Amino acid sequence: MDSMSGSHGSAQPYLDTDLLTTFIAVVDCGGFTAAASQLHKTQSAVSLRIRKLEEITGVPLLLRTSRQLALTSQGTNFLVHARRIVHMHAQALAEVASRGHQGVIRFGVPEDCAVRWASGILKHFRERHPRVRTDLHCLMSTELLDRLDRGELDLVLAVRHGKRRDGRVIRKAPLAWMAAPAFRSDPDAALPLALFPEGCVYRTRAIQALLGCGRRWEIVYTSQSPTGMRIAVEQGAAVTVATPETAPVSWRVLGKAEGLPPLASADLELYRSPAAHHAAVDALEEIAEAEVAGREC
Repeated sequence: MDSMSGSHGSAQPYLDTDLLTTFIAVVDCGGFTAAASQLHKTQSAVSLRIRKLEEITGVPLLLRTSRQLALTSQGTNFLVHARRIVHMHAQALAEVASRGHQGVIRFGVPEDCAVRWASGILKHFRERHPRVRTDLHCLMSTELLDRLDRGELDLVLAVRHGKRRDGRVIRKAPLAWMAAPAFRSDPDAALPLALFPEGCVYRTRAIQALLGCGRRWEIVYTSQSPTGMRIAVEQGAAVTVATPETAPVSWRVLGKAEGLPPLASADLELYRSPAAHHAAVDALEEIAEAEVAGREC
């Protein structure tokens, strides 16, 4: 970047927030490739920005090896300042924007989680930022994370999938076998299942658990929508996997008595776009975490 003159005419280094944002993304994502995907830049562009930042600071910030990437001692100290500068930059812009322009935050939440928590989240956020519009996107977690990676969402609440490192666990959600009151279990028949499509953590946990205990099963209904799933389960002919805290109160939990194995809990995580540097996004993230975790906002 171009340098700027100091008060005595000497050249002073200029810390561009784009360089700082790239540095933070590389650290948070654990590498150049993941950071490039998050920032929608090429890997070479990310590498170039990190080299430029190291030229400006005059010290190595990252240790690069064939297997991993780590911060140097100077990089660890610099990261604290980088986060502070980017945060203050976002606050300054938000302060100016709040006096006129209405911002928009694109918030992604799975439909079942939205039914449980979105009302409280949006209510508390509106109280703090009445001039900022929230666009709520309710899709499966995998779709929400894909949209986040494409830069189409700013903040996402999702069930953890795979080994992503950019999410932050805010709640352990217990999973259970659930059915409508009318369902009757037949231990000699294949267990009829109503599940979300492939790629869903709940579906994977269910099938793995049944394979592990040797219980026969068959999928009789699939839907991407929790509403569609509820319609299928309410007919009383299928069992699903859900979190009791987001399921209809009329549903009953099945378990050992029906010959069903226990299920591991799922992690609910918050994911934030590295490009979403705005005080209002900070507030929405804080409120969403408090609401889902059951704390005071």
